[in-house]
Amino acid sequence: DDPRRVKVAVIGAPAYSANTGWRLSAMAVMNYRTPRVVVPHSLTLSAMASLKGCYTVALDGENYLGHGRHQLGYGVKFDVERRYIYGLDYDTSLRAQRGEYGVRGYGAYMRYNYHLFDDLTIGVSAEYDNIRVLHKDEYAAEVLDNQISHFWGVGIGVNATYSTRRVEDINLVRGVHICAEYGVHPGVLNSGDSSLHEVSVTVDFYQPLWRGGLLALDVYGEHHSANTPWMLRAGIGDESRMRGYYAWRFNGNTMVAMQLELRQRVWEGLVVAGWGGCGIAFGPYDPAEWRKVLPTYGAGVRWYFNPSSLVRIDCGFGRGGRAFVVGYNEAF
Repeated sequence: DDPRRVKVAVIGAPAYSANTGWRLSAMAVMNYRTPRVVVPHSLTLSAMASLKGCYTVALDGENYLGHGRHQLGYGVKFDVERRYIYGLDYDTSLRAQRGEYGVRGYGAYMRYNYHLFDDLTIGVSAEYDNIRVLHKDEYAAEVLDNQISHFWGVGIGVNATYSTRRVEDINLVRGVHICAEYGVHPGVLNSGDSSLHEVSVTVDFYQPLWRGGLLALDVYGEHHSANTPWMLRAGIGDESRMRGYYAWRFNGNTMVAMQLELRQRVWEGLVVAGWGGCGIAFGPYDPAEWRKVLPTYGAGVRWYFNPSSLVRIDCGFGRGGRAFVVGYNEAF
């Protein structure tokens, strides 16, 4: 076979989440090889459009050098979203009232990872982000009064990942995955007047139980410096973590969340799952308190086509709300 041959695959499917509504996603993936490279390179063009007026176009690439020990990633992205905002502190966000606003964003990134060992990777990255609030309804304007409506900046970061996670079969995963990242937007390279710092840590653990049973644990923490603009702060709720909440309904400079999920294979590719967890978001002017710890729980089903391809349907519940998700990857 020609080692430089090119393979192209195109896929598309509908999906659903509380923040985008029903959407159609399409992806074209090109895998190709170059001489003296063991791992194939990839180039991915993806697009999404939803009935709520959200759409995204992104181009991402991955290149491997030195028998896969050196990994170079890069990409560009443009998106337009319609979002809801409840508040910028816990008590306001707990109310049922919400406002709507639009966001347009575009950016680019480049990262380099070096595989020290099979299980340990270190890396550096650079990114550019440009985010602008397009328009706000009356309540959103009230909540965001005196907040900035446009941010741009260049960020640089470092990361380290230790992972023994191995996917052996459908619903059969073993090991641990630990990732720590630090990033900074220098004051001279962003639209603000000072540097912005952020750090995040992810710990995932997978333990097979009885036949077809899997226990999965996810612990996540994220912290942003006190002067971080509201649109870059940490938020609770998305399609994988703190399911049961509208994305970013509760937000703050610091967010900590954990979830424990039991997945059981019941027949061929059919897997059922149930989870429970909690999380909290807080900041300098909205300090952490026990009453602000938010619960999350729910159940769902997955249909695996192979150990890494699936359809996921989850229904999550939280304090004062619930969320329904249709997606094409595991929660974590």
